[in-house]
Amino acid sequence: MGVTIGEVLNTKFFAEYQLIAGGKGLDREIQAVSLFDAPDGHKWVKGKEFMLSSGYLFKDNSDYFKEVILFLYKQNSTCMAIKRDRYLGEVPKEVIDLCNDLGFPLINVPNGVAWIDIINAVNSIVMNRYITHIIDRKNADKLVLRSDNFHKKIEKTMICLSEELKYPLTIVDILEEEIFNYPKEQQFVKSEIPFTKEDDYPFNYQKEILCDKLNICRITNIEDKEKCSFITIPIVIKGVTVSKLIVWERFEKIDYYDLFVIRLSYMLLLELYEQIYLMNSFERRFYDDLIRSLINGELDSKQSLIEAINSVQDFKLNIENKFICICIKQNKNNPSFYNSREKISTTFLLNIPKDKSIFGITDDNTIILIYDVQNYNNKDIIKNVKRDFEGIFKEIKNNFPDRKIKLGIGDMVDDICSIKKSYIGSLKAVDIGSYIYTDGEMIAFEDLGPFGLLRLESIQEKDFKNNFSNIAPLLEEPDSEELISTLKVYLESESNCNLAAKKLFVHSNTVRYRIAKIQQICNIDLENPIERLKAEISLKFIAN
Repeated sequence: MGVTIGEVLNTKFFAEYQLIAGGKGLDREIQAVSLFDAPDGHKWVKGKEFMLSSGYLFKDNSDYFKEVILFLYKQNSTCMAIKRDRYLGEVPKEVIDLCNDLGFPLINVPNGVAWIDIINAVNSIVMNRYITHIIDRKNADKLVLRSDNFHKKIEKTMICLSEELKYPLTIVDILEEEIFNYPKEQQFVKSEIPFTKEDDYPFNYQKEILCDKLNICRITNIEDKEKCSFITIPIVIKGVTVSKLIVWERFEKIDYYDLFVIRLSYMLLLELYEQIYLMNSFERRFYDDLIRSLINGELDSKQSLIEAINSVQDFKLNIENKFICICIKQNKNNPSFYNSREKISTTFLLNIPKDKSIFGITDDNTIILIYDVQNYNNKDIIKNVKRDFEGIFKEIKNNFPDRKIKLGIGDMVDDICSIKKSYIGSLKAVDIGSYIYTDGEMIAFEDLGPFGLLRLESIQEKDFKNNFSNIAPLLEEPDSEELISTLKVYLESESNCNLAAKKLFVHSNTVRYRIAKIQQICNIDLENPIERLKAEISLKFIAN
């Protein structure tokens, strides 16, 4: 993207600049401003530069003047601006004729103007033109842009940027897994730019960092030279990449002004994505009550659910699909999850698509998610859900490093109005699973096996006297901790006193003594398989 020398000379700042020759080339484009006053300084031009010189090098040397003009023209520089009155006085006629023949503008710069002012003026003209185009487009589309259709606004920003740069663009929405191309006919290969937050391209590539702070990079396919390079700009909200802006370098690489305009567009897109995030965050605050009604069985038909969600904007779940309930619980006596709603919402909003899940905080210590599993194979549902939530759960734990937090997964239900069953299973997975799998943090109801038959209220607050009467007397003994630990290791060692003694770092006779004491206190026969099984089950809860 650049600006023509004719547009520059028509601005107020350049009103006193005089076109000496080369009027046929006023449509030549400027993409940079360069200064040279060394004898060979012109040899390092790149093309499309507005060249500045005091003219000292050309004093009494018209042949060198023509040589430089010809070189700059062949290198596709835009023009040359000199301070004619400083050293030259007059420009030789043969130089003027050459510039006129080539259509290469030669411009006189007033003596008192500083080089930096010229550079800043050209940069400002380019930037102001783009900003003006954005404003004009917004005014033309004011009815659309006043709405809350943020994706339409994103499209408008993309179109404006593409038409200004004259490069095809793509935006990859990672959260929604959507693609927008402009121009529309542009071919986009999903396998080349996958829906991932990191650079994960299926080909060998070279990465060039163009802007470290915004992580703007050029990616070049080194396997296929026919493929064009592209610029990638991640759009990041609260540390999470939500989208990627792609600029395809089909014909030539972007220049300084292009990169500047891309940065401006990045800020516009970032603002729009932040508005989308804030809107979604606000809407999802209303899911607490909806989820409570579902898990309490109050919305027992799809008709009643439809009536309930009519008042909730942006509800994206397909209620005809299959769902599973996920429960995230923290230990009691911790600060309420309600105090950290924003932090929790951010984690879910930026990691789970809106059409995949709704979530809510149902009490101080519990977060509930209702998760769409329609596209999963029934045999692999739990494995896939654990995979999906591995990173999300890790982020939740990192947000609350001083708390003990567990995640429970219920069974799938075919009807979302039956989610209460899955909810109860997810609670059991956490509450009972915490005893069965002491080191486990993500536990599914199906992992519990027969332990899933236990009732939650049977083990709450370790009230074992009625439900685990065979082991309960040990809790009254002064050395209860020692006895319980011995019995647990003894049963894990398949009733082998010698093996248990090694694990406990005591003599085998000590183990025999303690086991005999346990059998006397509890009046149980550990030779009986049923009694041993009952003792092992009881210990899963008592030993924790």
